[in-house]
Amino acid sequence: MHLEFSNIPFFEPSNLFEPELAITAEPEFLKYKPKLVQLKDLWKEYNHFKNILLIGHGGSVTSFIGIYQTLPTDKNIQILSTVDPDFIQKIKLQFKPAETLVIAISKSGETITQIEIVLQFLNYPLLFITQKGTVLEQIGQKAKARIISHPSIGGRYTAFTEVALVPAAIAGLNAEKIFEGGQEMFTKFYQRNIALELAEIMFALENKGFVDVFMPFYSHELFSFQSLIVQLCHESFGKEGKGQTYFAHEAPESQHHTNQRFFGGRKNIAGLFIKLENFKNDLFTNVPTSMHSIAIKDGSLFELNKIPLSFAMHSEFKGTWEDAKIHGIPIVSLSLSSLSPKEIGSFIAFWQMFAVYSALLRNVDPFDQPQVESSKSISWNKRKDFKRE
Repeated sequence: MHLEFSNIPFFEPSNLFEPELAITAEPEFLKYKPKLVQLKDLWKEYNHFKNILLIGHGGSVTSFIGIYQTLPTDKNIQILSTVDPDFIQKIKLQFKPAETLVIAISKSGETITQIEIVLQFLNYPLLFITQKGTVLEQIGQKAKARIISHPSIGGRYTAFTEVALVPAAIAGLNAEKIFEGGQEMFTKFYQRNIALELAEIMFALENKGFVDVFMPFYSHELFSFQSLIVQLCHESFGKEGKGQTYFAHEAPESQHHTNQRFFGGRKNIAGLFIKLENFKNDLFTNVPTSMHSIAIKDGSLFELNKIPLSFAMHSEFKGTWEDAKIHGIPIVSLSLSSLSPKEIGSFIAFWQMFAVYSALLRNVDPFDQPQVESSKSISWNKRKDFKRE
């Protein structure tokens, strides 16, 4: 991965992460080691299922969403995180019990909407990942589900645990290489690295009033990680009146709407561009001879002939990047070299480290999320009121 930035003259790297502080703040996810042999056994046991239905919310599913949408698999995979009855009925009609493995993941095991969804699929083969003694475990025991222990790590930091690696392995993805890429990135936790550098850049920007961060993704596959990245940022350091708002869009589509806000709106916004250096495939624009003379802008369609789409994507990125430089908007780009399992593992680990560093810079706890619980309590009480009426 490579980091580049412009229009941030006030940024100077600090010595925030001295070795003593790093040891004091060492996250649990750095030390956790999943049973990789178990992953192979699970693949052998469940590989015959054509469909995987994953039931979960937030950090229980966001890492896996990015992984499976980025890497190739021949499984039909559906994430179910809504109690929308029409959508659930549609899934039931499409995914038959004989062909479908239902996986439910929750650390707390008491998320009401997840339990309501799970109860709709008790006649399916079931695999639950949860902690001991939870409601979900008790349901699993009575429903004869396979139960795997959930580590004592918050959901958004569980990419390199059974939470994401079990469904990845069952989907036929190279979970070992994903884990390996993450571990290589984690070895840099005690050193100066680009995750710490980006955290310091964004912290410096926040202190200068840049509280909005526009994240255009110049890769369709990498955009599948936007939910995980936003969650890591908002839940880890958006607390105690601190933190920035991160909003992601797929580019170049974003240039047709959010570029207006980026360039023409309030001057409290910075750009964090995510891009891919090397695409797995390339296609060339072939303009038929009969169309060469069709006028477009200050030229003709002939200008597009034989240009690879990878170059076209890069040109779209450079257009917005260079325009931002001209307008003095603070911008950062993070580029990933390829979409191999190992690189994807490094990419996820980068964002986990970035979230921890960002929280420590703001002197907040990287691992709690107190404000997401109150609405859950209100929703639960509404259900109890229905039973009383």
